[in-house]
Amino acid sequence: MEEDNPIKVGDIIKYYYKIIRCIAWDSDRMIFCALDTSMKQVAIKFELDTGEQTAVCIEAAILKILDESIYIPQFYHYGIHLNYKFLAMELLGPNMIDLANYKSPYKFSLHSILKFGIQAIEAIQVVHSKGFVHRDIKPGNFLIGNSSSNSGILKLVDFELCKKIHKVDGIITKPTNKGKFRGSLMYASLNSHKLVELGRNDDLISLFTPRQVSFSPLYYPSNLTPTGNFDNINQSKYLSRNTSCFNLLDVET
Repeated sequence: MEEDNPIKVGDIIKYYYKIIRCIAWDSDRMIFCALDTSMKQVAIKFELDTGEQTAVCIEAAILKILDESIYIPQFYHYGIHLNYKFLAMELLGPNMIDLANYKSPYKFSLHSILKFGIQAIEAIQVVHSKGFVHRDIKPGNFLIGNSSSNSGILKLVDFELCKKIHKVDGIITKPTNKGKFRGSLMYASLNSHKLVELGRNDDLISLFTPRQVSFSPLYYPSNLTPTGNFDNINQSKYLSRNTSCFNLLDVET
């Protein structure tokens, strides 16, 4: 971490959290592991306070709404420290990509695929039942629990792109306005590439896209790597339109 970073290991946040290590950071966003006053480890996400509604602010509000589910990380605290907004939440383990790449053959067993797939669907259902579309479903946003009580449970994270489900007079309707590209290039549904406003079905399409390496033991075309590096957006759009998770699934018996 750069020496001029205003938040450092050892800092005390709001007299309650002590920063113990950095997990990730860039120019205006950082994630740290910290200890609270009971010596429990938590994750704290910091984002530069620009005076406008930030991603951390949006995520904190949505986490409060979703907080009761076992498939959503627990919300602890939201506030301001120095010139950063921060969100304290449950500390989780590795994401699905890291788990799949942990050791050869770099894919999950059929049992694990079914287990994690069911939990992922249930996590998405929680988001939808509270009136939101996630809009960034990908293996990197599913993390495994970090304690003995939830080590086998997937938790959905990163809600900054969430949007309320479109309703008219309390009835869910198809949005008529043009949308923007949302999500991650590798996992976005075709509707996102077509700049159509996303709905609940697009979350499920992103989950079951053939490129979800975390949930399917897939093979890849020779010009794609397992990490999904595409030459351009048209290549990703073509793959979204012309591939099926069923004809790519290679289940070992």
